[in-house]
Order: sequence, then C-alpha cells, then structure tokens
Amino acid sequence: SSGVSGAQRRAQALRLGVLIMELEKTLQSGSCREKELKALEHQVLHLVTILKNDLSLLKTSSSEETLAVEEVLGSFDFLSHDLTADDDTSCLGSLRLKDSGISSFQQSTLKSLGLLSKDSQSASEEELVITPLTSGNWGLDQALETHLDICCILLQMIPTTDFSPSRRELLEEISIQTQVLDRVSCLLLETNDNISAEEILPKAQRSRDTLLFWQECVNSSSSPFFCHVDDFSRMLKKRYTHKVKAKQPGQSDKVFSRLLQQLQVACRLLPCSRSVCSPERVSVFQLSAYLKRWSFQDLGEHISRLSGEEYILSALNGPKRRRALNKLRGRGISELLPLGFTLQTLGALLIDSNHRVCKAASSCVCRAAGCKSFKNKAVVFYTESLRSSDVLIQLGSCLALKCLRATESVDHISDLWRSEDEDLRGAARETVLSFGKKGHEAFQRMDQLFTEMQEEAYKNQETEITIL
Repeated sequence: SSGVSGAQRRAQALRLGVLIMELEKTLQSGSCREKELKALEHQVLHLVTILKNDLSLLKTSSSEETLAVEEVLGSFDFLSHDLTADDDTSCLGSLRLKDSGISSFQQSTLKSLGLLSKDSQSASEEELVITPLTSGNWGLDQALETHLDICCILLQMIPTTDFSPSRRELLEEISIQTQVLDRVSCLLLETNDNISAEEILPKAQRSRDTLLFWQECVNSSSSPFFCHVDDFSRMLKKRYTHKVKAKQPGQSDKVFSRLLQQLQVACRLLPCSRSVCSPERVSVFQLSAYLKRWSFQDLGEHISRLSGEEYILSALNGPKRRRALNKLRGRGISELLPLGFTLQTLGALLIDSNHRVCKAASSCVCRAAGCKSFKNKAVVFYTESLRSSDVLIQLGSCLALKCLRATESVDHISDLWRSEDEDLRGAARETVLSFGKKGHEAFQRMDQLFTEMQEEAYKNQETEITIL
C-alpha cells in the first residue's frame, strides 16, 4: 500500500463516506423495522464513530481535490439514489463540492448519478456534504467498501419483494454482512498493526487449509484483507484441483469460476439489481461470509460438493438429460446446494421440447420436495422467478412450484392470471387447483379477477365503438 497516492486515498475515503451516507439514509427512511435491520443500523452508526474523519485527507490543493472527486465519480456509476445530505450533517471534515472547484459538467454528472439534488436553483447553491472516512489502513478500506456496497444492494432489494421467505433470505444475508462490519469494528479498536488471516476469520473457519490458501492469495497484495481476483483463481487451482471430482476435461475451471461468481454475489437466491462495486478483488470477509452462507467450515469440502453439483448440471444440460433426471434421487438431491443455476435448469426441463424429459423432470422435482433444505431454497427461487419478463421462465417456475406443493406461493402464482399468455394462465390455474382448499379459495379470487378483466375490456371496446 506504500505505492498508493494521496489522491487515491482521498477518493477511497470519499467513496466510504458516500456509502455510509447512503446506508444511513436508507435505514432511517425505511419503514421495515425488523431486528436484522436495527442491528445493521446500530453497526453502521458504531462504525462511523470508529472510522476516522481524516482531516489530513482534505489538506490538498484544489486541483488534487478535483482529481479525487473525479476518481469518486468514476467509481460511482452504480449509485442511483438521491444522496443529498441534510444541512446538519455538514461538519468540519467534510468536502463541500461548491468549494472544491468542480466544474458544472461534473456537477451535472453528480446530479445524473443522484448524488446532487436536481432541483437546486443554481450551481452556487449546490451543496453535497461528503465526510471522507478511513480506517487508516488502505487494504481494510478496500474490503470495507465492498461490504458497505453489498449492504446497499441488499437494502435496495428488500422493498422489491413481498414474499416473506424471500425477505427472510435477504435478512439472513444482511445479518452475515452485519457480522462482517462488527468484525471490522473490533479490528479497528485493536491496536495490532500486523493482522493475519488467523485473527480475521472466525474460529470455526480457521482450518490450516483455509489459512494457508488465503495466505498465498494475499502474497502479492501486501494486505491480509483482500487479493486480486486473478490471484484468488490461481490459488484455487493450485490448492484445490484435487478436490474437484473431475470426470470431464475443463470441469475444474468451471467449478472455480462458479465458486468465484457465487462468492461475489450479494444474495445467493434472489436476482440482484446490480453487481458489487469491486469485481476485480476478493475480500477475506467475502470468503468468510460465503462459507457461513452455505454452512461450511472448510473450503475444500465445499469445493467437492460444488464439483458434484457442477457435474450433475452438465448432465442435465446434455443429451442424456432424462437419464440424469431419473438418477437424481435421495442422497443426490440432498447433496445439491442447490445453486440458482441448477434450479433454473430443472425449471427449464419441466417445459422441455421432449415430453418424456418433462415427465422425468416433474418426478424429479416432486421427489426433491421431500428434502427440506432443497425445498426451502427452491420455493424462494421459483417464486421470485415468477416475476421474470421471460414467459418460459415464468412457466417453468410455476410448474416447479406445483411439483414442490408450495402452497405458500399461491398468491404469487394467482398473479399470473393477469398474463396475456394462455399457456401461463392455464399452468397457474392447474397449479393453484392442485393446492387443495387454499388453492380453491385462491382460484375463486382468480376467477373473479378474470371476470372483472373481461368486463373492463368489454367496456373499453364499447367506449371505442361509441367514439368511432
């Protein structure tokens, strides 16, 4: 980190300031007061008191300061919220953009990113107060930026779903990130300068294998907190290729790229609105959160499981997919994580062009309904997929929910009755009616809705005729 310029440090501190501001604003404006969100809010406020509002970062020439803000602008094409701060947040160590020699072009860029209010009368009144925040450790600042951004993504996702199992999944992900911020706070309060992975990772995850792996990952980054994504991939290959039950050439590459992709997403089952701000790096806390999310202590053991699923996935996408579906039973199902990709593939096989494949897929998903951990994840995944803009994904998801007997999703399936696609409406009707009493009640509501829709269409038609 000795090669890091003052402008880079300032840009990094400003990015942390913006993310913290975004989080505080979202948490304070939110109507949802679940305990997980309260815990996150508490942790963010606690973190702000520990992070340094580093005034030395602001003692610069105005040309350098403009450079720092340009770097921030370059990094914030992903924030779309209005982040104008209240007047009372302006404090001594804040950067006021109107004093910083930023051109009106840059101000309009900030406006378009939602970082300045659009309704200010003139440029001279523009004021956005960003407090630059730093841990004083470049590597930790980098890792912290990643996790604050993950928190922002998860908070943006919460209002988009009204399905309580999906909300639970998001709140669990938020709890994991809150634990990361808590760990960061603890590390900041310790005065030890030579921190190692052993002190960062929770006790349960400190297997010799995992520690050696991470040590090698961070060799070239000179920080125990993050490594470059290429180093991470290279070390996976070096240390864990023997854990991949490779039955085909190139399979270990697939397994490792899938692992990296899964490790970097903000949520494992729900489609994220965007990717995390730092795809070029992996933080030690991302590795820890990933192991926790899938309840694994050891990375090698997890890679074995993942390679088994990757092998099944390639068989399900191949010409012998019916045979692969018929073979997928008991233990094979319970050993699936299952990944979103696996669930998506099973959904597509339910509407395969070959009728015998559809039948085998249906039997397979019906069998899988008996495995509780599979069913819980699958119900969240398929219920959220009902909102896809692709009719085929909606159709496969609806049929999967029928096989899983997911009566908790009945209202979301009923919403498909509004679709213009006849096959989708037929599948929704068939699925809802298969749910017994709860289904029949929902069907009556669907039927009434359909009658109202027809009456509305008829009225509109009459109005058109009258106008003509």
